[in-house]
Amino acid sequence: MNGGNMNYRIFKGFMALAHISWALTATVSIAQSNSIVMASTTSTEQSGLFGHLMPEFKKATGIDVKVVALGTGQAIDMGRRGDADLLFVHDQVAEEKWWLKALPSSAFR
Repeated sequence: MNGGNMNYRIFKGFMALAHISWALTATVSIAQSNSIVMASTTSTEQSGLFGHLMPEFKKATGIDVKVVALGTGQAIDMGRRGDADLLFVHDQVAEEKWWLKALPSSAFR
């Protein structure tokens, strides 16, 4: 396996761990509140998916999810500003770019 592939696999593994640690941290703050804000793309919101998922999530957790439907870039910006607890977007390149900016540079040394 060449170094480029290995670096990419390390990056993806690190991203998975970052997501998990963020989720655990978010769980603590969510436990103090009965609602969270999710920034989503308009296409996902308009698909009706959340109409099926959110009632089941509320029933299972007691947490309301307030969906804010925006364009992908606007949703990511909302997350960057800390105005959303969760992002539901579908632009992997933009997501990875956001994570790279959000993480300290020492994480990749």
